[in-house]
Amino acid sequence: MFTKIKNIKLLVLAFCAFTLQVTSQEVKSRLQGMVDIPIPGATFSMTYDPKGGPLENIKNISGYAYVFNDYRWEIEDLKMKKNGAVYSADFTVPKNCAFMAFKFYGNTENGLVTDTNQDTGYILVAFKEPKVKMPGADLAWATFRNKNFNGQFGGYFKDFSIDGDATEYWLKKEVATNGNRFPEFFDTYFKVLKVQKPEKFDELGTRFLGDFTKNMKGMPEEVYLKVHHLYLYDLKNKIKADSVENVIVKQFPKGAFLRQKAYQKIMPTADAIERNKLIAQFLDDFPYNSEVPSSQKYFYDNIVKMQFTNYFENKDYKTILAMIPNMNFANLNDAYHQNISKALYLKTVDATTIETIATPMIKLMQAKVNDLSYMSGLYWSPNQATENAKNQLNNELVIQIRMYDMLKKYKEVLETFELLPFEKRYEKASVNDIHIKALESFYKPIIEVLKNAARANTLSEGATAKLKELYLKEGKKEADFPAYLEQLKKENKTEEKIALIDITAPAIKVQSADGKTKDLALNSGKIIVIDFWATWCGPCKKSFPAMQQFVNDFKDDKQVEVYFISTQETKEGYKKEALAYLKEKGLKITPYFDLVKKGGGTNNASFGQYAKIFNSSGIPRKVVIKDGKIRFTSEGYSGNPGQLVDELTNVINALKNE
Repeated sequence: MFTKIKNIKLLVLAFCAFTLQVTSQEVKSRLQGMVDIPIPGATFSMTYDPKGGPLENIKNISGYAYVFNDYRWEIEDLKMKKNGAVYSADFTVPKNCAFMAFKFYGNTENGLVTDTNQDTGYILVAFKEPKVKMPGADLAWATFRNKNFNGQFGGYFKDFSIDGDATEYWLKKEVATNGNRFPEFFDTYFKVLKVQKPEKFDELGTRFLGDFTKNMKGMPEEVYLKVHHLYLYDLKNKIKADSVENVIVKQFPKGAFLRQKAYQKIMPTADAIERNKLIAQFLDDFPYNSEVPSSQKYFYDNIVKMQFTNYFENKDYKTILAMIPNMNFANLNDAYHQNISKALYLKTVDATTIETIATPMIKLMQAKVNDLSYMSGLYWSPNQATENAKNQLNNELVIQIRMYDMLKKYKEVLETFELLPFEKRYEKASVNDIHIKALESFYKPIIEVLKNAARANTLSEGATAKLKELYLKEGKKEADFPAYLEQLKKENKTEEKIALIDITAPAIKVQSADGKTKDLALNSGKIIVIDFWATWCGPCKKSFPAMQQFVNDFKDDKQVEVYFISTQETKEGYKKEALAYLKEKGLKITPYFDLVKKGGGTNNASFGQYAKIFNSSGIPRKVVIKDGKIRFTSEGYSGNPGQLVDELTNVINALKNE
């Protein structure tokens, strides 16, 4: 059925031996202590030295392993301890483990950075005893290193991939030594056949599945499901697929196949009453228990979210309170985010009512933050899933603080702040203002909160004024306050290099308030700062006080020009509305208006060209241009005026120093 391996067999063996040799040599540079013959159940300690690798300058490094355990891929955390510049990494080999691949990572402001030893990998094969590999070792070795089969491992390899012949060779070895486990990986064998023999795939695949299905009696539903899938989607043979489906329905009336069919009836049902009937029937026919495969657990999570939203929208708060104790962390967090947070922001439900639901939800989320309900396949390790849950809880605690502030419950505000990690308390200027207000309500000192907010560069205008007032009360000079503020900012600030870019800037034509059109001189030698905004954009308007400060700082700088361009407006009278808003807020900035594209009712003729470059039409959008080139851009607003002013100021200074 497969091509007969002759001389290629020796070449594959030589290649694999060479690969193992190179791996061993490379591992010594950053990961030492990988035992030659790892035995399931044994614990061994490795030493990871990030020097010379992608994690060299990252403070906190963690690690995990992809593990092929009893013919199932799993993910296990490494026990990492920092010892000076290196890390010890302890790992206990699972009892049925056949193969493991280690991965190290660190979180940075620019995202996750990983180390898998370039394209060599940190890989081990497990042994039952010396020279006797664990069942599954050859199968894992064959597929993990082949790009056609390793897509689930988060890009472990970037470019490296063994070819189909090597994968076929190791698969045959797996069949030869562990043929009794073949039903657990026959689909992999089938997919290799598809890659190796595309021209004869229909013929060979049909024959292969035909022979395999003759001996399926007594096998678990999972095997039947794989056969059904291969017939339906790979061989496009609906007759055979339907035949297998009939067997599945008869033999597994409460199994995964019919569970999925029942679930699929729920999702497209728009009528709430009918949907609730289907949900009730689904839960009666397929109750959540240990027989539900991990791949179908999300059915029940989605049902809980649908029920919660339905009850919330219908103000059935009594039923919601009865639901809450049975919800896992992921359910609670999703329901809080989608319902509680939204209702508070839009003010569709009064805060007093929301508190009766939100408070027990938060308390239960604290209790269940380690329940691993965010674990899904190999996307996160247990530590990563828990870390994500903690981050989500912190986000909801901030919403809880805002809710208590609306209710003027300042005791609860301060108690909730104590639940947050120190750095999370000072991320937003608006949250700092709530913290200050709560302290003041109890006549408690606010100086440390003000200083910490200054260190994080998250002071609002009002908080800056309060800090200045306290500074002057100490008998210090007003002229020295700016230097004092800058010093506080520098205490926790790491040196950041401005990420300048170099992209040709599309032409920009705008209209002034009096209707005159103007072509912006993007190649005048000046530094052009553009703020694309709209009257319907909340973050745009919230950022204006900071942008006013920025304009004030550079009003006498002849090298800098700032343009506020209204864009993406569709309603009538948006120009009058924009002018009225700026006047109402006392903002002394000159607005311009993007032109309407031909055949379109939206004024985004210029911005549309920039949106194509950035693959995003999100606003507010800051763009800095010099000599006809886009040198910097940013989207959105953090809510912290000092950060915005400093960011643009640093960009301008960097461009001036070129």
